[in-house]
Amino acid sequence: MKKKRAFKTLSLGSNPEIPQVSVLQEFISAYRGIEADLITFQLLRSFSAQKDAKIDEIAVGGPFCRSRLEEALSWDEESGPHVTPDTMVADYELMTRSGRQIRSVHENPALLSSCPSPDDEDAYAEMFHGFRHLLRTLRDNRVSGHIIHLENPGPFDLELLSGPKNLLFIEHPSLHNLEELLEYTSDLIIRAEMISLVNDLMDRYQVRDLIVYDASESALLDALQYVDHDHLKVAGYAAGSEEEYWKKVKEYAVIFE
Repeated sequence: MKKKRAFKTLSLGSNPEIPQVSVLQEFISAYRGIEADLITFQLLRSFSAQKDAKIDEIAVGGPFCRSRLEEALSWDEESGPHVTPDTMVADYELMTRSGRQIRSVHENPALLSSCPSPDDEDAYAEMFHGFRHLLRTLRDNRVSGHIIHLENPGPFDLELLSGPKNLLFIEHPSLHNLEELLEYTSDLIIRAEMISLVNDLMDRYQVRDLIVYDASESALLDALQYVDHDHLKVAGYAAGSEEEYWKKVKEYAVIFE
C-alpha cells in the first residue's frame, strides 16, 4: 500500500478579481462601523479563503494593494522617504486579531511612482530603508513576516530586501535570477517545471527550504531527492477567484508514494 505524505502549504498572496456588488454589500453589512474600502474587502476575503482551506502559512496581499503601498511609502526629494503606515496597519489588524499568524504581501518598492532611480544609489537605498521601516511597523502590529514579489531583480534590490522575515518571490525567474537570489537567501521558491534545476543549484548554494509553486505529485517526488519532507513546502498564488483555488493547493500538497 502506498504511503500518504502531506506537505505544509504556504501562500504567496493573490491578485483577486473584482467582486460582484451583492458580495460587497454582504461585506459592508458584516463589517459595519469600520473604515474600509475595496482593498480592505479583498484582503479580508483572501484571508478567509485561506483560513477556510486550512493553508498552513497564510499570506495576504499582492499587486492589488499597490495604491495602499503608494499611500504608506513615498519619496520627497528634500526630506527622503515618508512612511505613513496607519491605513495598512489597520487593514492587517482586522486579520491578526483572530490570533492567526499572517504574512503581508508586497511588490518591490522600486515599482512605486515616487521611487528614486537606482542610478542614484544613496536615494534608492534610502527608499528601501523606508520600506523596511514600514515592514517593521507591521511586525510591531503582529504581522509575522512578509512575501515580496520581484520581477527580474538585480543584486542591489536583493541585498536591500533580503532578511530573516522576508520571503522573496520571483514569479517567472531565469536560472540566473535564481542563482543571484540564493546569494542572499536560503529559501528557494521554484515552479514545478523548474525542479530539474534544483540539483545543480543545491550543489552550489545552501537551500534551507524548497518551496514548490504550482506543485504536482511528480514534482514533489522529484523534490524529495534534494530535501527532507520537513523542508519541502507547497506554495500557491491565487490569480482570480480564491475560494476554490486554495482548496486545490491543499489537495496538491498530498501525495502517495
